[in-house]
Amino acid sequence: MMIDTDRMSELEAEIGADDLTFIVALFLGEAEEAIAEIAGGLADDAHARATHFLRSGALNIGLTGFAEAADAAAAVAAPLRAATAGPLSTALDETRVALGQPAIAA
Repeated sequence: MMIDTDRMSELEAEIGADDLTFIVALFLGEAEEAIAEIAGGLADDAHARATHFLRSGALNIGLTGFAEAADAAAAVAAPLRAATAGPLSTALDETRVALGQPAIAA
C-alpha cells in the first residue's frame, strides 16, 4: 500500500483538508532536501537522522510506501548510502503520483 488512506482521512478530520494539504506539501519539499543531503553523502549519525526523519514523517501522514523506502535506505552500509538517493527520489515521485500530483525527479 503506497498511501494509508485511513490515516490521511483521520488527519483530515482532525486538522482539515487545507492544513493536511499544506503539511503534505511541506513534508514533500523537506523530503526532497533530505534526499539531496543523502545524495551528497552523510556521516553515520546524520544519515540516521535523515532517514529517521523521512520514515517517521512519512508514517505520520500516511505515506507508507515512502516510509518503506526510507527504512530500506536506513539499512544501507556506509559506502553505498549516497546511492540510496535514487531509489528515495523514485519513491517520492511514486508518492506524488499516488497523491495525484506530478512527478518531478529528473
